[in-house]
Amino acid sequence: MNSSSKLQRLYQLLDDAEKLAKQFTGGYSDNFLSAEAFHTALSDSIAKLKMGDNNQLDKLWLWFAPTYDWDDFIPQNGETLANEIFPLISELKKHNNA
Repeated sequence: MNSSSKLQRLYQLLDDAEKLAKQFTGGYSDNFLSAEAFHTALSDSIAKLKMGDNNQLDKLWLWFAPTYDWDDFIPQNGETLANEIFPLISELKKHNNA
């Protein structure tokens, strides 16, 4: 899979993640005071990434890292999604830094 198709796949997965994140309220994490604040930041970051701001990969990588923000707000039904997103972001970050 080339970088372009990886990015397209990431967009699809992030859209699914955004829809799932919208369903949750409350809680807190190291970076967010609530699931609503996380959802807002996630939506904003996805939009910026789709507009070509590849710096968003750094934020998204952190948020989807195992046992980090995503895991703090999204119950286990989001684990499979995060397990697809995180390695894909990692690969894209490596490509961008090469």
